[in-house]
Amino acid sequence: MLNVLYVFGGEKASGAEKVIERLVVQNTAHVNAHLFISPGNFAQTLLDDPNSSFVKKTLVSRLKKLNRSGTGKLKFYLNALLNYFSISWLVYRYVMKNKIDVVHANTIVPASYLLPALWFSKVFNPQVKWFWSDHDLKYFSSLDHKLSALCVKTFDLTLVVSEAVKTKYGSHTAKIEVLYNGLNISEFKSDAALRKAFRQNHKINEQTVIIGLAGTIQPRKGQLALMNAFIKINKEFAESRLLLAGPPSADEPVYVDDVLKAIKQNPSIKYMGKISDMVSFYNGCDIIVNNSSNEGGGGESLGTTLYEAMACKKIVAASATGGSPEIIDNKINGYLFKPDSAEDVYQILRDIMVNINGLEKIKENARIKVHERFNILAMAERYNLLLSNKK
Repeated sequence: MLNVLYVFGGEKASGAEKVIERLVVQNTAHVNAHLFISPGNFAQTLLDDPNSSFVKKTLVSRLKKLNRSGTGKLKFYLNALLNYFSISWLVYRYVMKNKIDVVHANTIVPASYLLPALWFSKVFNPQVKWFWSDHDLKYFSSLDHKLSALCVKTFDLTLVVSEAVKTKYGSHTAKIEVLYNGLNISEFKSDAALRKAFRQNHKINEQTVIIGLAGTIQPRKGQLALMNAFIKINKEFAESRLLLAGPPSADEPVYVDDVLKAIKQNPSIKYMGKISDMVSFYNGCDIIVNNSSNEGGGGESLGTTLYEAMACKKIVAASATGGSPEIIDNKINGYLFKPDSAEDVYQILRDIMVNINGLEKIKENARIKVHERFNILAMAERYNLLLSNKK
């Protein structure tokens, strides 16, 4: 059994941390898991979780994300350099003491912090393997872009969440493998009781068709464009509602205000804020939309809400950008529309609404696709093959 040291960055759980946490919990029969993690809400959740009690956890305060905007340039780079060498020293010492076989950094920040340890290990302990996971379709910092290219070149293996992420590295893909995110399909499933409770809680009757979008309120998520399409839909199908879930972006206050103002003007649109029970949200809805823009980031690196909703046998519709086409086979297990096209969003949603009672086959196919490609069991099996150098 391999000893694997996972290195998580940041203080809050993002999708990236949750996915690898799910993999760690699933993979107890094949991997002895060790974890370096920043103190914070997510770390405390893991410490309190009995399902992760087998993981040997170490809190490392220097894994906290540095604040670039609130720090002078010189101070920021000095702190970054200190982190590079202090974290690398802690990791290298831990690797030697605990006979670690593989170090797996999750996301670009912890991966870059490990570069000094990796270089040192290549000379003195070449048997240790170094992996890192890239969950981002695009980096908005030129520094992160350069660091990711260096990590791809230096680490033994880069794991990306989709072919879309892989293509950003051009021809430099010899040491890159796609590892699709996995979820527990016994947790994400169709549940009539959850559907009924959700609708009763929000005073929505059973006949109403609910369209849902979950994501941070920001321009690239396309809430305003979806709302405009829905207003046209709602005129034709009065028994329809649009539910928007997700936190407001602190970086886009003008856009957030525009979205909230537009919601107040239409009683058929409701903002739910950030929600924790996504399974109930999916079950309560009939259609889940991902309206990510092709501008400023190229859509989603994969599209978590899509395959989670598909596991719950929901109709999904998404802009054909980023990793979404790797999840959805158009008109087989979901629908794809042209990115940044309000008219295409409207036409696809209208077609779904017209045929809403005859789409059982698409719902069944959606869950089958998740079972085959985005199941945590499939993810763990693929991961273990990569750990053993078998593709």
